[in-house]
Amino acid sequence: MHSCKTILLILILLGSCKTKSGLPRNYDFTPVLIHLDANKQADSLGFNLAEAIPELLYPRILTGDLALWENADKSVIKGPKKLRALEKIATQPFVRSNNLFIHQYWQIFKRNFEFGIQGFSFSGESQSGTVINYGYVDAPDLIALLKSEFVPTDANGSSDITYWDALHTMMYDFSLIQFGNNNFKQDARISAELQYQATHDPQVYRKFTRIPERKKISYKILNPEISTNPENSVVFDKLQQCVNNNKQTILNASNSDYFKEHMYEPWPINGITVVEEWEKISSLPLQKFESITLFIEKEGITLTSSQLDEMGIQINLQGFVEYLSEKRFSYLVEQVNEEEILPNNSEKTYQSLLKNDWNKIN
Repeated sequence: MHSCKTILLILILLGSCKTKSGLPRNYDFTPVLIHLDANKQADSLGFNLAEAIPELLYPRILTGDLALWENADKSVIKGPKKLRALEKIATQPFVRSNNLFIHQYWQIFKRNFEFGIQGFSFSGESQSGTVINYGYVDAPDLIALLKSEFVPTDANGSSDITYWDALHTMMYDFSLIQFGNNNFKQDARISAELQYQATHDPQVYRKFTRIPERKKISYKILNPEISTNPENSVVFDKLQQCVNNNKQTILNASNSDYFKEHMYEPWPINGITVVEEWEKISSLPLQKFESITLFIEKEGITLTSSQLDEMGIQINLQGFVEYLSEKRFSYLVEQVNEEEILPNNSEKTYQSLLKNDWNKIN
């Protein structure tokens, strides 16, 4: 009896501690439901969870590796067969439904906001205009997957962001549609106020995941046949010489039979693609070599910096990786993160990487 009175007193005190707008200053872990619309996600974010999460989960649901429930109480399994049946009457397939619902728990205690993820629900629209409930996936079944897979990002985003980190940035556009038992049908204003309090109120502290400004850049060094820059001839000639003098390194790095079958013939280099990781530190973009792919006839062979060191490549008395960072040769930026860059946008993209805010590359 005493413990019940204590709990009741705590609840009364929590409820009586209101902000000027009438919101509770503190509340215990409360189930909430938020909605993400794929069409409303900001381009500057660089990723779109309302698109990416259904695409990540869909093949695993179809194989039965991931349980799809009717709803969050997990009393009824829906499964892949019912999902396929619902897709047949939908205007869009599961992966293009554009609606993602994230079940979370929120808490504010002593001006500290904390949250956890419970699961995900998905909906669509039938051809007759009614809402389709695709089902619910429980977050504990996904944690390992979300922590190991990278969310696709375009040039405005950062590279190598796990789904788990992306979810915990809380930077994506969302609407709070349920808080405890309140679905805001009587007062929609409260939804926006609770959302602001949790995510933006300067008087509330929060530890959302911060994404480093980091990008993966892929560029092609132009073949001397299409570039008048003498440095391009230097790069191709030096690499071709070193490759043919160190064929064992190539054999060790490749599973292709081509190199074994043409062991005693000259290996011509027809193309070169370099991948670098750029990270902005104190407003300066720092470049880090990741790999180089050499195209020999129709075969591509990817080499790391240690394999290049093994081949002892130097140009102008510089180590090859250092030489690449100076970019005196002519090249085309082909890709930033997962976004392909058209040839006529290559120079503009490169200058944006050097000068623009990194969430405004394109």
